[in-house]
Amino acid sequence: MVFKIKPLAVAVLSAALSAQAYAATNTLDGDHFTITYDDAVVGLFGMPSLVNSNLVFGNIGGSPGFSAQTGSGMKFTNSTFAFTITADQGYTLSGFNLYEAGDYAVIGDTSAVLAAGQLRVKPVGVSAMTSPITTTASLTAKTSFMSYATTDWEAHASIHPAAALTSATVSIENILGAYVPTAGYAFIEKKNVELGFILSAVPEPASYAMLLAGFGMMMGVVTRRRNNRS
Repeated sequence: MVFKIKPLAVAVLSAALSAQAYAATNTLDGDHFTITYDDAVVGLFGMPSLVNSNLVFGNIGGSPGFSAQTGSGMKFTNSTFAFTITADQGYTLSGFNLYEAGDYAVIGDTSAVLAAGQLRVKPVGVSAMTSPITTTASLTAKTSFMSYATTDWEAHASIHPAAALTSATVSIENILGAYVPTAGYAFIEKKNVELGFILSAVPEPASYAMLLAGFGMMMGVVTRRRNNRS
């Protein structure tokens, strides 16, 4: 029996195999932690790298860039990057601080732009912790066609777990929006994304023993002083 495969099926199968061949799990080794992510789903963030204890994204959006712009109606651009972070033995994850920045331009009294999203930390077996990405100032500056200029913006989000974490899945959701209800122009672009990690060293058993011994000695001194006074 001879099976005939249609050209379209061959093309689809080849594309799927090609995507699998190029997709890969990457690992970044930081100071006392390790990050793993799939390079096939970096989206508009671009490939990340580690600078000290900061996850930094270079070539944000590539070309045409991580931006939203319109001369009429609404335009939204969104992208999400997710990864797994694991602390080295003897350390815990105690903080996640996100910094983002870019610029925007708005022409028209009713035109507007927005930068939003969410930082999300999800440990295994525990409810997710979230923090909205909030701009440090309102994006209300206006420009004009004849004296066109962009205005810089910054945004932040932070999560500080109450309990010690050794591993978690972290996602950064970014949303940019531009809105022109009548006449005008609105543009916003993201140029920088940096996520900093705070790690805490876990005291070793010997350190706990020394701490307890020191506390015991202090209590002994206090007790003796009280007895001498009486």
